[in-house]
Amino acid sequence: MHYLPGFVPGSQNIFRPVKIAVPPSTTSLGSGDIEVGRIYRSDGNAQNILTVSDPARVFTDALIKGLAGAGLSPVPLNSSTGDGKPPDGSDFILTSDLEQFEVNKRFGASQTIHGQYFSMRAIVRAKIKLSDRTGAVLYSGEISGIESEPPNPVGGEVFLPLETLPAESLSVALSRAIGSLMLQAQFRRALPLHPSEAASSPTPAAPSATSTAVKK
Repeated sequence: MHYLPGFVPGSQNIFRPVKIAVPPSTTSLGSGDIEVGRIYRSDGNAQNILTVSDPARVFTDALIKGLAGAGLSPVPLNSSTGDGKPPDGSDFILTSDLEQFEVNKRFGASQTIHGQYFSMRAIVRAKIKLSDRTGAVLYSGEISGIESEPPNPVGGEVFLPLETLPAESLSVALSRAIGSLMLQAQFRRALPLHPSEAASSPTPAAPSATSTAVKK
């Protein structure tokens, strides 16, 4: 599992380097080695169980890298502040709750010149909240990233899978989810933009994400 910097176009070097506190992501998925999916044989029976060690930690680490790549100065915290406010020395605090971290690979009965046919789908979904020094919520929304293999046919042309390993597919979904946050219009309006970004064209559409702005 690894975060792919700049995987989502337009998600890099957006903001001024303000300090944003990032406590560990919460989750109901559990801690330790967590089952995140399975590999299925062509008869539909499970062949292997896929696990990830502490998905919330993996998500938090990727989120910090994504914020840094966007130009911010993330400050990792060991725990939640409890009052919804950033600690002294930070301008904002960003909390997250990891809701889904999943990948499944299914083999089919047919064979191709590249081996046995398979399909694979990975999804990462989380709730995000950004607050200022007073505890006022500036942004609240849900982000998600999806990776499906093989790609959908275009104009009758069939494509081969780009990713073959579940870990690679899940890494792409993770990177898409975090990259999509940086493209959210309400998230961008809540933070000071880099001068070059503030004068640029309108925000690109964010893939696979929904958001809700909370007025102060």
